[in-house]
Amino acid sequence: MREGFLKNIANYSIKKWIKIMKIAILTWLYNGNYGTLLQAYALQSFLKREGYDVSNINYKPSAIEKAKNLIKCHNSFSLFKEKFDGYLSKKQGQPELLCQRNKAFEQFLSKNFNLTKQYSKPNELTELSGKYDAYICGSDQIWSPMLLNPVYYFNFLSENERRYAYACSFGVSEIPSKKMKIIREYLEKFVEISVREKTGVKIVKTLTGKNVPMNVDPTLLLEYEEWNELAVGPRINGRYVFAYFLSSKKSYEEIANRVAQKYNCELVLVPTQKEHYKFNGTIIQNAGPCEWLGLVKNSCAVVTDSFHGSIFSLIFKKDFYVTKRFDDASVKSQNSRIYTLLETYGCEDCMVSEIQDIDKKHDFNWEALHRRMKINASASREWLNTCLKGVSDEA
Repeated sequence: MREGFLKNIANYSIKKWIKIMKIAILTWLYNGNYGTLLQAYALQSFLKREGYDVSNINYKPSAIEKAKNLIKCHNSFSLFKEKFDGYLSKKQGQPELLCQRNKAFEQFLSKNFNLTKQYSKPNELTELSGKYDAYICGSDQIWSPMLLNPVYYFNFLSENERRYAYACSFGVSEIPSKKMKIIREYLEKFVEISVREKTGVKIVKTLTGKNVPMNVDPTLLLEYEEWNELAVGPRINGRYVFAYFLSSKKSYEEIANRVAQKYNCELVLVPTQKEHYKFNGTIIQNAGPCEWLGLVKNSCAVVTDSFHGSIFSLIFKKDFYVTKRFDDASVKSQNSRIYTLLETYGCEDCMVSEIQDIDKKHDFNWEALHRRMKINASASREWLNTCLKGVSDEA
């Protein structure tokens, strides 16, 4: 009895004096995008599971601050406008349902995230220097040169802070020449960098001379069971094909209807653009992140132009069809992330370039595909833990 008591005292003393590493993550949290919020959730969840004390930097710039950054960084007005149009489109439907969706996003953040106090201006963030052992830029296209924002390169931190980048995305294939110098300077302050796409590896090599790894999107750091538990089943009678598009093209409605016909299913759509409300199908306006996951999980197939729409189709083992959101010849094209994903897992046939591509037979070897996903995720977990162990060893 006495021996067991003394052992418990010793264990308590050890735990009391072991310093738990504090980590701050910075990524987008407030753009109303399902995939963006779920990848942020995934990175925080993984790091917490590994035993780290994790906080997400609660940065929510005002519209004025976004406009000021647009002008200061000479950013793409057309992409800014597209995002603003997407914001306005969320007001096209029924106010009560849209309010429910917004509330669902707020509740998901409140329930699942450990957030710092909220910041709305870049200069306010300087007080975070020295408060954490490591600072990690989360994934998604936070490094897009078309929407360049120095905050997401941790420009507000003092020189000696340890900056890391996990699976960050530039979105584009090349950095405009007028922004190469400033982005190079930001990148050189990072201790370690990993990116999400092949083009990102090339960009970092060109700018810094460093060979950096391509890690999986944070959503793949979690197991199927974790996403399955989070998903909320939709209140839909019968079989359906789920459509989710981030942009709008004339061909999208025809493609979505053809896929639904192929599976002899109803078409169900979560709208993000005003044109989506005209689709011939069931429109769901009030889905939160968990309900969106449930729509993917319980569908017969998914048709999307979304990177994370494609990722979760893979996670939930769904047939999926990917429409090309951008013209490959455009300097603003963000297709590289989709191409990398499809090539990595042998799903190139899922790309719909012409309406006839819908008739291609999808013959997935899900066991082999998920085995490859696990191998890649394991390597990415190891990379991230090795980086953070280096911080711990120096502490």
